[in-house]
Order: sequence, then structure tokens, then C-alpha cells
Amino acid sequence: MKKHIVLFILFFLCSQGSFAQEILEPLSQRQAIEVSDVKTTHIIFDEKIKYVDVGSTYFVADTIGNMLKLKHTGEELENPKSQQANLTVINGKGSYYSIDMGYSRDPDITTYKAVETNTKIDYFAKESINKIEKEERTAQDLQELCMLSESAPSTVKIKDNNDGLNLTLNGIYYRNFQNKIVLRVEIYNTSKITLDIDQILFRSKLKNNNAAKKDYVYQERILTPVKSCGDQRNIKLGETRILTFIFDKFTLNEDEILSLEVGEYAGGRSVNIRIPRKKLLFPEYI
Repeated sequence: MKKHIVLFILFFLCSQGSFAQEILEPLSQRQAIEVSDVKTTHIIFDEKIKYVDVGSTYFVADTIGNMLKLKHTGEELENPKSQQANLTVINGKGSYYSIDMGYSRDPDITTYKAVETNTKIDYFAKESINKIEKEERTAQDLQELCMLSESAPSTVKIKDNNDGLNLTLNGIYYRNFQNKIVLRVEIYNTSKITLDIDQILFRSKLKNNNAAKKDYVYQERILTPVKSCGDQRNIKLGETRILTFIFDKFTLNEDEILSLEVGEYAGGRSVNIRIPRKKLLFPEYI
């Protein structure tokens, strides 16, 4: 359920070198607060801010604890749509604020105080926002892990090549607190034909033919990374590309190896390397 709020204008009167008593004036919810491109508008909330959404790219917001700072970018001011937006804020107690904003070059008021009522955001909406925040944090953590693993020291060297397509696995890493396994490979082109990698496939396979003679039917597993980093296209002669693949933690059975297969887009070249189980069981921590 949407929260009805009251915004109060907070400003200070200066008299004889000292601040006068703080004065609060109610501001109707339908009345837009003024935001400038040269001055910063502040809104002070009772609780720490947990979520902010600005409904326009022409307005920018920044939070410091329970204070929200707003500014206009100053772009496309001739466009009326750039001068209006809606601001949504949720604080740590789940209180929901919906505030209209309008552009003003020189606003009279630049500091507001939001005083909450007893109405809170409903449970399901709050859970949805928490889920979005968690997904955003996860995506950021995975990107940071990609960058970290790209510069990490090499730990293994398993390679294959075919007609100028050279593939080397040179890093197996583990991020303990994220429960993630990272594989880093290099693709090097020694042919005069530009490489465009189309297929990169990870799958479990039996280690040898003797294992296939056991009394069970073996089913290969395709392992899909949760994050891939690196450009797989347009690898010219003499160029090397680093590709990083992040997986949720996994282990192989005793009779298995991990097969990495790389194929060329619209071409006949492909390479395959076999990663031993023990190599995956003893990765380098990063």
C-alpha cells in the first residue's frame, strides 16, 4: 500500500550572526519540490535510506545515511519532459515515499524534511525490492571477481591447438566466501584468418574407456557458467584474448574429467582440452 507523506520545508533564518529558530512549513504531496542544476536540493528522512529510484535520467540522486541529495543534469532544458520526474524512496523501516520533482534554476528552498506517517510499504513489495538489491549486489560481485581473476597469477597450463586456434587454460581459482569456481583461458590466433569464437562448452566426461564398462549408464553433464567475461569475437592474427568463466561450486565424480570445447563461428576449427578432476579439487584461492 502506498504511503501518504507530508513534506516539510526546512530552512534557517539568520539574524545578527546567529541562526534563528527552525521553521517547518507543510508542503502538499502533489506539489513538486524544486531541483536545480547549480544548487543541490536535500531531503532529510527519519531513517537511513535503503532504496531510491529516480524516474528520469535528467535528475540524479545520491544518499548519505538518511539524507538524499538531488540535482538536475542541466541537459535538454528546452524539453518539458526533462523538467519533471517522480522520486521513490524507501527507508530502513519500510516507509514508502513518492515525491514529485520539478526543475528550477534558482529554487527558493533547497532543504526539506520528510516526516513519516504510520503506513508502511506492504510486505511483498518490500521483498521484491530486497530481491532486486540482492541481484544487483551479486552482479557487481561477479564482475569484480572477473577483474580479480584476470590479473591473478597462472596456476596451470593445459593447452590444445588446431590450425592457428590456440587454447590454453592457465588459471583455476576458488572464491571461498562466494562459493564460486573460476576458470581462466587464453585464446591466441596464429593464423591469418580472423577468429570469431561461437561455441564454448563445458561438460563432464568419463576419464577413460574402462570406466564406461561399469554397470551403469553414464550421463554427461553440461556445466553452465553464471558469468562469462571477455570478448570472443574478431581475434586477429597475433592477438590474444583472455576469457573468464565463473561457476557455482561443483565437483566431479572419481571417474570424470571436465572437457572444455571451443568452436569457431562459421568455420571448421575447434579445440578441446581435458581438465583433470584433481586440478579442480585444488584450485588457487583468490
